[in-house]
Amino acid sequence: MSRNIIQSAGGIVYKLDSTGEPKYLLIKRYALSKKIEWVCPKWKLEKGETAKEAALREVVEEAWLPKKNIRIFHKLWVTKLRNTRNVKGMMNKDTTYFLMEYKGDTTDVDLEDSGGFIGIYKWATFNEVLGLIYYQDIRELIRKAHQDVIKNLWIRPSKAT
Repeated sequence: MSRNIIQSAGGIVYKLDSTGEPKYLLIKRYALSKKIEWVCPKWKLEKGETAKEAALREVVEEAWLPKKNIRIFHKLWVTKLRNTRNVKGMMNKDTTYFLMEYKGDTTDVDLEDSGGFIGIYKWATFNEVLGLIYYQDIRELIRKAHQDVIKNLWIRPSKAT
């Protein structure tokens, strides 16, 4: 068994809509199984890159969001896949996810039909995300992110101050 563990990172990206409700960025891609699935932006770390740097790079690259409009709050969680079979063989992978807020226009998203992504994105409500995400561990991660977002909304200073 190979002890090589692929390191990747990504973002759970949210934006507050006009009513103050958080919406989460999902993008469609072809999985290694050739099925189409909704995912949060993520991919492998490049040499010398931290997980935080990779997560931000991947969100910018995969969704074409302007970097200046993204705020990273904190590391949410690390998902771990061990001895998982895919079309390329056995895989061991750790993915570090960060909670990120997007402060720009939601029409800034400009996905291309490349790299497994099929050019479709969605800003989804919390409940929509839970219905669209296939993997249980990622749904749990979204629940944690949503709790953190709601908690953060309570501690923000009001616009009147």
